[in-house]
Amino acid sequence: IAAMGHDRAALRVPLGNLLNRAVGCVAVLVFLGPLSSLLAGLAPSEVRLAVDFHTGFNLVMALVFILPLPWVARLMEWLLPESPRSADPAAPQYLDETALDTPTVALSNAARETLRMVDVLDEMLRGCRELLHRDDRDKVAEISRMDDVLDSLHGAIQRYLNRLDDDAMTEDEARRASEILSFAINLEHAGDIVDKNLMELIAKRIRANLSLSEEGLAEIDDLMRRLIEHLKLAVAVFMFGDTGAARRLVAGKDRFRDLERATTQSHFGRVRGGRAESIETSGLHLDLVRDLKRVESHIAATAYPLLEESGDLKPSRLVG
Repeated sequence: IAAMGHDRAALRVPLGNLLNRAVGCVAVLVFLGPLSSLLAGLAPSEVRLAVDFHTGFNLVMALVFILPLPWVARLMEWLLPESPRSADPAAPQYLDETALDTPTVALSNAARETLRMVDVLDEMLRGCRELLHRDDRDKVAEISRMDDVLDSLHGAIQRYLNRLDDDAMTEDEARRASEILSFAINLEHAGDIVDKNLMELIAKRIRANLSLSEEGLAEIDDLMRRLIEHLKLAVAVFMFGDTGAARRLVAGKDRFRDLERATTQSHFGRVRGGRAESIETSGLHLDLVRDLKRVESHIAATAYPLLEESGDLKPSRLVG
């Protein structure tokens, strides 16, 4: 009964257990009289007799069903297939309304939905990297539409978490809710930069039939590759509280900043050297680097709360 209202697949375990008990009860019922007489002489009281019989029944049923368990599992999968998922990529899949009364489960659902946002942003970044090397207006439009998916999922996660009862949550659960919401916000902001800035720059490049210099393209491609790697580190921090991944993410941000400065200096060197393609795409090159750095900042922000909590983050050196 408790599983009703969830996905049909959630009924497999209780129905399989009911089948196990029903088969056992029918089989034992025939021999209930002789078994009662046999066990009555072994148990010191009727209460102990009932307890011992129940324990023995469960053990026997476990032993009997352990071998055919794979066949029973396949039977349950056939009887209760998973409910079809929505074809709309912007529709939440894991925000189960009935779990809101159990904060731990609800937070797990919200985290799973947030990982869908990670997948969308990862696909956007990979598509953006691909568009550095080829002209594809349809791909530009496709990536822009993905930002709508991020916006929708972020809104759904935010509304879901806001419905949690603060008084019913422990301090750790409240902190986890804040972490999930913060991560979702950063993913949504990063997606906005890809859509409204990077895609606009790439579309401008395609319309003007511009090509970055070979060196400039390689430098920006390297920055894109690092962004995608850092997104994976952010997931490790978000899901597992991996302080090692958090340190690498912050160190990667520092390295990213150094590379951003280096590629900017290299670009100016090519411009001063009179490289035609560098002169034509100077604004484009600098804007791409600037926006990639902004995306990196949102990804790296995932590490700071964990490092602050663990004491691994240095205090600000600013003097008032």
